[in-house]
Amino acid sequence: MKIDVINTAKTILADRLMTVLLIVLILLCAAYSAYVILSLHPSDLQVAVHYTGYGQTTFYRDKWYYLITFAVFGAMIGILHTLLAAKIYVQGRREMAILFVVMSYLLMVVAWFITWSVLKVAFL
Repeated sequence: MKIDVINTAKTILADRLMTVLLIVLILLCAAYSAYVILSLHPSDLQVAVHYTGYGQTTFYRDKWYYLITFAVFGAMIGILHTLLAAKIYVQGRREMAILFVVMSYLLMVVAWFITWSVLKVAFL
């Protein structure tokens, strides 16, 4: 297992583009998680934590610490998508791994906009 991890890391580090893409993905996810954590304000009031256009109300309320799951989501995307991209890359599908990382960027940008709008309403 240890040898497999080392060989995978060496293989990915040999490809500059893939290394840079994965590092940027990790930094983007870390910045997203830091943004969420730094935007939270403890409060006794219930805050808006969820938005949907399909319910009777558009904003659903819960305790403020529910919003910590947004930061956990960013960390999970950073870790899991890096591991999945590495697995795809090692299987010899370089282009597919690069496409997966680019789609992960798009996922994080969309998550950032949604989180920004929820946090904007949550702490009015």
